[in-house]
Amino acid sequence: MAYSYPITYKLFILVVLILAFAANITIINDIYPGSTPTEFTLHCKSKDDDLGFHSIAYSQQYVFSFQPSYVFWINTLFFCSFTWQGSPYRHYIDIYSQKRDGCNSLQWKMNRTGGSKWGKWYPWKSVEIMDANSTSKI
Repeated sequence: MAYSYPITYKLFILVVLILAFAANITIINDIYPGSTPTEFTLHCKSKDDDLGFHSIAYSQQYVFSFQPSYVFWINTLFFCSFTWQGSPYRHYIDIYSQKRDGCNSLQWKMNRTGGSKWGKWYPWKSVEIMDANSTSKI
């Protein structure tokens, strides 16, 4: 039984290290069409979590954190929809993909044509026209 302590201790340290590394996502509103800054509404979700709707003013940010999966065959994915006044469309983008990003801290700047992180541009993954009678759809 004396030999199980080092193994238990190592497993405990491994679990603590895994749990200590939450992913932090920052989304900044950079939509400035014309002469007036634009507020957008975002709605972020994963398979397991719905973060709800949030209105973000121009140059303001929305930050959320979560625990990515550390099981190698499971990909944590968060996607968001964006809407703003003057656009009849709902814009979608994968805001975090563990396979693509593989890190624990991301900062996105979103504008009318998509978003950028780490100096790389990502166009909207999809755009669909909004149903004027339905506000519950992501």
